[in-house]
Amino acid sequence: MKGEYDVVIIGGGPIGSIASLLLEAKGLSVALIERNTVPYPFPRAIALNGFSMGLVKDLIGPELWSEFEFTPGIHVGYVLNKDKMDEPFGLMQPPVIEGKILDNDSFGFLNWFNQPQLEGLLRRSIEDRDGITTLYGHEALVLWEDDLNFVRVQELSTGESFDISGKYLLGADGGGSFVRKQMGADLKSLGKSIHFLIVDIKAPRSALQPGMDFDAGGHQIIDPQGKRPTTFIICEGKSHGTYKETFRFEFALKKGDDYTTIQSPESIKHLVGPYLNPDDVEIVRSTIYKFNSLISQDWRVNNMFTIGDATHQTSPFQGQGLNMGIRNTSNLVEKINLVHSGLSNDILLDSYQVECYPDSEAIIKQSLFLGGMLFNIKPHINLLRAIIHTFNGKKGKPIDLFPEFVPDTVTVDNGFKPGKANQKGYPMYNYINEEGYPRSLRTYHPTEYRIFCKEDGSTVAEAVKRVPEIVSPMVIELSDGSDGGSTAGSRLVSAQRKEDLDKHNKLFKGASYVLMAPGYTMLGTYKRGQEEKLVSDYLSRFKLSQ
Repeated sequence: MKGEYDVVIIGGGPIGSIASLLLEAKGLSVALIERNTVPYPFPRAIALNGFSMGLVKDLIGPELWSEFEFTPGIHVGYVLNKDKMDEPFGLMQPPVIEGKILDNDSFGFLNWFNQPQLEGLLRRSIEDRDGITTLYGHEALVLWEDDLNFVRVQELSTGESFDISGKYLLGADGGGSFVRKQMGADLKSLGKSIHFLIVDIKAPRSALQPGMDFDAGGHQIIDPQGKRPTTFIICEGKSHGTYKETFRFEFALKKGDDYTTIQSPESIKHLVGPYLNPDDVEIVRSTIYKFNSLISQDWRVNNMFTIGDATHQTSPFQGQGLNMGIRNTSNLVEKINLVHSGLSNDILLDSYQVECYPDSEAIIKQSLFLGGMLFNIKPHINLLRAIIHTFNGKKGKPIDLFPEFVPDTVTVDNGFKPGKANQKGYPMYNYINEEGYPRSLRTYHPTEYRIFCKEDGSTVAEAVKRVPEIVSPMVIELSDGSDGGSTAGSRLVSAQRKEDLDKHNKLFKGASYVLMAPGYTMLGTYKRGQEEKLVSDYLSRFKLSQ
């Protein structure tokens, strides 16, 4: 036996590395197993949202953070063809509330970054943690369970094998997950797979062709005539960030494309030619990538769990693949810590899937919808987009395509089965945080339960004060925004959109309070005078031992 640990993690990419740092920060001992001795050298994920950025900043510390190169993204536009870059028929950018950009207090809603650099910084941070044992250049061969999870590990350079064990085992080993297969978990398809040619380019900004010099952001180009839908992202802002001279292209592959020929330098320079001067480009990477829309039906089997791509895989049209993995991983870590520390019952770990599945499924489906806007080049869809462009993108305001990361509310009863739920409409409430920045409930906080109050929330706020700090919920008073979204002590007052009032009333159905879990799962509604029952029901979710 090589060693016993609290947690064994298989897979040392960004998700596995982040999981190990989060667990170690809670005081748990971790063994991290990864085949590659060095980080994967080419970019894959390129976008982090505000929550992910804040978490990474806290994990790696100020010294390493000062080295992290990123650029806040400004927008993503949907355009008909390359000569209409300044006339998007749809635009994905956060709204402005009271003169401030929503969800933009610390970071942009999307931030372009270089994954190899991020993985390198995470590894350097791990090196400084006494509670993490790294087994780089190793592969998991066999898993079996007794009182602990046992893993037979092989060092790839020598062929030597040995066993390690952990109370918990996390599979962060990607789409083909060895751990998920050992768990016997089935993948559910949410849509057909799509093949892309992914190209990363280094070039000076001066290489941009006329009409392509927009601020940091991206464009989804339908290109119905050429029938080559394309994503073009400038990973550099005119006055933002430090991630310079980098461009990402995603070219749709057409029937009959030869995968070898299309990846030749000549072919790539031809494809990027409308956007960049081909003579000025350096091809960093080109690869054929298959984007799946899949979600596992079992995220936990005993004390084995999957995280990241081992659990869910999505198309790239929202830039949420890695972000979704980070959110859900942080949710699981908090629950493992509560159980491991003896504060909560083991049953709490089931809520990982219960809370995170609906949110993840909704994001995958939404990404498929946005991808369909790009890839569907059938004549009737082209006509519809042309009409939208004429009356909105060209002569008016583009359609707001900013993704509502808050899916429809999921009502949960005692017979809930993960992945199966009744959907109900739920409005997007905005609120002002203590620092005075507008936030939305689409900004996912993985362990932050919320109590929404239709009226004055002081009574329930007093009741909540008796809740242990480690699981204390946020109390939000809902309004029509007429109060300016001010704070009320420790309670937040929403600046709800007036157009959501009807949905607001339908959600409450005469109740005074709504209890919401992370992942926007509605746990129950309560009337005035039921504050004690609300708090009791809330605490029962955590199976607290005290």
